[in-house]
Amino acid sequence: MKKSVFALFGEIWKFIKADFHVLSYIYTFVFIGIFIFLNYEFGFYRNVMRNSYFDGNSMLYFPLFYLFFYFAVAIPTLFFRKEYKKLNNAKFYTKSLFFILLYGLSIGFYAHKNIQISGFFFEENAYFIRILSQLKSILFYFVPLFIFKNIFDKKIEGIYGLTQKTSHIRGYFSLFLMLLPFIILISFTADFQTAYPQFKPWYYDGVFGLHTAVYTFLFEVCYALDFVMTELLFRGALAIGMAAILGRSAILPMVAMYCAIHFGKPLGETISSVFGGYMLGALAYQTRHIWGGVIVHILIALSMEIMGLFHHYNP
Repeated sequence: MKKSVFALFGEIWKFIKADFHVLSYIYTFVFIGIFIFLNYEFGFYRNVMRNSYFDGNSMLYFPLFYLFFYFAVAIPTLFFRKEYKKLNNAKFYTKSLFFILLYGLSIGFYAHKNIQISGFFFEENAYFIRILSQLKSILFYFVPLFIFKNIFDKKIEGIYGLTQKTSHIRGYFSLFLMLLPFIILISFTADFQTAYPQFKPWYYDGVFGLHTAVYTFLFEVCYALDFVMTELLFRGALAIGMAAILGRSAILPMVAMYCAIHFGKPLGETISSVFGGYMLGALAYQTRHIWGGVIVHILIALSMEIMGLFHHYNP
């Protein structure tokens, strides 16, 4: 176990040694820190981004929100590193713009929430919409990424990290086991118990005549699949895909945007996403696959769901 985890940290250390640039790193983490403070102090995400779903602006606001975080780090850090050729490369802008718009439009899309299926009870309709919410990323960016990759990125193996490579897989399982005690400890906080579980089965009692365990399991499978899509976008497209143009400089802007997608989550989760996003991005760059990130992400997410359920049924 220790050997496999040390191998992972060895890859991260190799990345840091090759990538570290003082001004770029200071700027990135100060920038992220400032916006984390502003968001949680003034409730920007809660008051502006979340409300945009109800005033019809979400399909505009979310893409712009993520574009800001990505380019506000990507452009200055490339400038600090004096990587002017990359800054002047039109593919840097068009490719990253395509990836970010796919994600922003997916998050901003809200029309499915208004679906009313004749013959469904209220709880059945609500459950169906929850499932659609978890699966919409397949339509919004898995299919476009698959097409884009096979037309414009043929030299990249697999589908942006979804490859046959599985290096250091044991290390990721060991890493999760190391993190599990902290997840359990954090689950006792009020913020955690307010946010989790994401799926609250007691709101859907008897939906479609299914046992609670069955409809909960079906949702959690879709929930887990959504994390595969998240890894594909961030560690796949924005790390491995953009590395074809930016090299190691693709990681810091990905981390900034990855932090921004957590602004509606508890503060501790947002802060941890910065370090988790960086480590998974570095590993994706080093190994050229995203399976490790998929494994860790799903296991952590499901553990948080399980702990949320535990605390609800054992107050």
